[in-house]
Amino acid sequence: EQVASGILLTSTESPHKRQEYARRLMKAQAYGSCFDMAAQLPAGDNATISAGDWSGVGTGTSGESWDYETCTFLVEAIGTNNKTDMFPPRSWNYRWLDNHCYERFGVQPQPTELVDLWGFTAESLVRQGVTRILFTNGMNDGWSAGGFKQDLSDSLRVINVARGAHHSDLSYVGEETENTRDVFEARATALDILASWLKEVQQA
Repeated sequence: EQVASGILLTSTESPHKRQEYARRLMKAQAYGSCFDMAAQLPAGDNATISAGDWSGVGTGTSGESWDYETCTFLVEAIGTNNKTDMFPPRSWNYRWLDNHCYERFGVQPQPTELVDLWGFTAESLVRQGVTRILFTNGMNDGWSAGGFKQDLSDSLRVINVARGAHHSDLSYVGEETENTRDVFEARATALDILASWLKEVQQA
């Protein structure tokens, strides 16, 4: 505020520029002090805004937990480009993540550990005879990058919601009017599939 006030009082800039300084000053006064980036940090030692999840891990101990998850078994190889997302362009980089995780937690990312442990690939699920899993993807959700995009078998089904967002497929809260048609259609399809599976189990 003091900087803006000083510029406003001593500026030899054009009236348009001085008007912009005044606007900034009024905005700062209305919202209080400048935005505190440090308040957005997760808890713990060596915390950074650029955590394991580049879109942010949150604050406090929940942010610390999420950062640890993305530094161990839940590696998110998702970059940003400022064209299909709202974030500045930044290509995903394993070396950066490896360094971050070591400095932060003394661990090394293990991106395939759970897949190897549980055999959770399309081929392995089918080979093991796994049945009755319904996978859903909101295609506007960055997490969809790691999801199955097509049915793996007759009983390992996939529903892609073209205009779906993060967990919009599962966030049913009663009567709604704000979701897109494809979200409603996806939920109806999911209910039909689940109902048919329940019927199969009851008749077995």
